[in-house]
Amino acid sequence: MNIYQADIQLAAARHLRWMPDSIVVTEDEITVSGWALSLWDGHDQQRFLINGVDFDQVEWPIASPDLLVPFGDVPRAATSRFRCRHRRADGRNLFPDGFARLNITGRFGEHRLSYRTAWYVADPAHEQDMPSPGQIERVIGAGNLPAFLFGGATIVKRFEQLLLERFDRPLSSFQSILDWGCGAGRLSRYLSLVSPSVTGIDIDADNIEGCARTLPGARFMQVGLMPPTSLPDEAFDLVLGLSVLTHLDEPVQDAWLEELRRVTRPNALLMLSVQGLAQMALYGTPLELHLEAHRKGILDAGANSQLQDVIADPSYYRNVMHSPDYIMTRWSRWFDVLDIIDGTAGNQDIVLLRRRTD
Repeated sequence: MNIYQADIQLAAARHLRWMPDSIVVTEDEITVSGWALSLWDGHDQQRFLINGVDFDQVEWPIASPDLLVPFGDVPRAATSRFRCRHRRADGRNLFPDGFARLNITGRFGEHRLSYRTAWYVADPAHEQDMPSPGQIERVIGAGNLPAFLFGGATIVKRFEQLLLERFDRPLSSFQSILDWGCGAGRLSRYLSLVSPSVTGIDIDADNIEGCARTLPGARFMQVGLMPPTSLPDEAFDLVLGLSVLTHLDEPVQDAWLEELRRVTRPNALLMLSVQGLAQMALYGTPLELHLEAHRKGILDAGANSQLQDVIADPSYYRNVMHSPDYIMTRWSRWFDVLDIIDGTAGNQDIVLLRRRTD
């Protein structure tokens, strides 16, 4: 066994644990299909939960030879697919706080950290207008509306649960939230449901125009490829940045971290996502790239074409990987780096930072 490759696969089994391929909500039921990995629990010890309650019907395990490609060293990977169904009957409310919480656990069920592997679905009755498939594709790489929605809902709810866990603060307790690199509003559409003061900024003018049209509860502004922006000093006490620094080379990264320091208040919190081992396992990232990123600290693996039609400089948007040690040291020039939480930002890692008071 290649110990490096095994470490990458173990990260997915521990920190992703499971992922849905499809979540469908109808007037009668919710159905979920996907895959689930387990290191120590057998198939008979896995529980499929909705809002902490076992699903009505579960088909598991289902043959999954395709999962041997990314997860060949994980036990039972070849039989890790599932389908489950839960009826909307007897007055059961599937969305008690506006969201349904889905999870797969061991036999003891959920606990205070289970939010890190939960997936969330917003009540369709409360969804706002949708972006176009093209706008979605520039954000997630495919025009898949359901994945865009449950991915955004999941990341916002996980961010909120992390804030509650570490600081006993819900999203609604922050006075001014910045969605940095908001794209098509994947996060802003749910942030604006809990906070009246959400600002989304992005370099993609078409997506900014779409967000302003479809998400009236937040404010949106296009920004240039390089700072400074026209945002005022010390304007925000919370910044969320989903998969932004994964696309910026080092000089651009440093300029934007300096800008984020300028626009945040003392003791403001920031949650910025990066590629980690779990995403590398999921995407089949070559081991050589991870080793090079570990050695260099930051690795520019080449241009990313997702925004080539909407920004003037086709060389600006990159594919970038960081090592944890690099993040802990270099990013501390601008912020206190409090923690890196594996696989919690959908499938990326969350870097938790705090703006110093000096």
